[in-house]
Parts: sequence; structure tokens; C-alpha cells
Amino acid sequence: MKPNATLWDRFEGWFWKPIEKLKECPEGDGAFMAMSASLALCERYYRTVTPTHAGQKDLLSYKRSGLKNTDDEVWKPERQRDDISFRRAAAKDLGIEYWKFEVFWQVFRHGIQHQGMPKRYEDRNKVTYRWQIAAGFPSLPDFHVVNLHLQVIRIDPWAFAEIICKKYRANPAILHNATVHAFGEVSS
Repeated sequence: MKPNATLWDRFEGWFWKPIEKLKECPEGDGAFMAMSASLALCERYYRTVTPTHAGQKDLLSYKRSGLKNTDDEVWKPERQRDDISFRRAAAKDLGIEYWKFEVFWQVFRHGIQHQGMPKRYEDRNKVTYRWQIAAGFPSLPDFHVVNLHLQVIRIDPWAFAEIICKKYRANPAILHNATVHAFGEVSS
């Protein structure tokens, strides 16, 4: 990255151009990395909009309380509300029912970001959710009901990436508001 690059230059260079480059991988093999980057950008965007950067408001209150690190449970409920706030905002803005966004987030975000692959998820009603990704699927999570106990969440990772990138293009100032995870300087 060139010295003194703008935040937008960094966004384009570190995220969008690599996502576009991943399209060149044969047989769609770049799709998981594109989806991973898109999920990270999705969380970054909606945490900035809400503003709920990893429970930052609650952590500040926690630190002011003088409690020791062994008392982490004290501020976790507040942080969980922060997590719900950004996910509710994302669901509403993207036009997805909240419960479906939660399942999508469990399967795709938690799966890919923690283990490199979407995960199988079973809800408390014993419905199992699996996944499929392919160009040509809907750009937002599509819940395909196989039977009473099985649904498959289908999504086009490239189209999802484009939706998230458009959010930043429509509001590039959002890059200035992400202060907890601010873009740094990287040089070669």
C-alpha cells in the first residue's frame, strides 16, 4: 500500500481488489475466502453503524468499575446486547427476518471465521441447517426447506460481497468511524 493512502484506497486494496481477484480461482475455489472477507466487512459495517465495536461501551464501563479480569461475567450480558444490536440492524437493513439472520450468522460467520468452513447448526427445535454456496444462488441467505428437520442456507458469495461493498461505497465516511479496529499503515 502506498504511504499515506486514504482509507478508501486501503479498503479497495485490502478488501475489494482481493475479492475480485479470488474470482479467477478455478471452479469457484476462491469463494470461501471471498465469503470470509465479506462477513468480516459486514460485521465491521454494522458494528460501526450501531456503534457496537466488540462491546466497547460496555468494556469501558467494566474497566471503570475496578473489577479484576476474573470477573469478566459482569460485563458479558451488556456485550451480548451489543452483539444483538448490530445483528438486528444488519437483518433489518438487509431485509432478512431476524431469526434467519441469526441462523445465517451461526452457520456462515461463526463457521467460516472460526474454522474456515460454514458449520452445520441445529436449533432448539431440532431443525438442522446446512449450507451451499454457488454463483447464481440468491445474493442474500435463501433458506431452502428440505423437510421438517432440515434446511439448507444457499447464497452467492460474490453477490453477497457486492452488496456489502456497495454499503461502503454509499457511505465511505463509515471507514472513519471504525475507531476500535481502525485501518493501519502497512508498507512493504
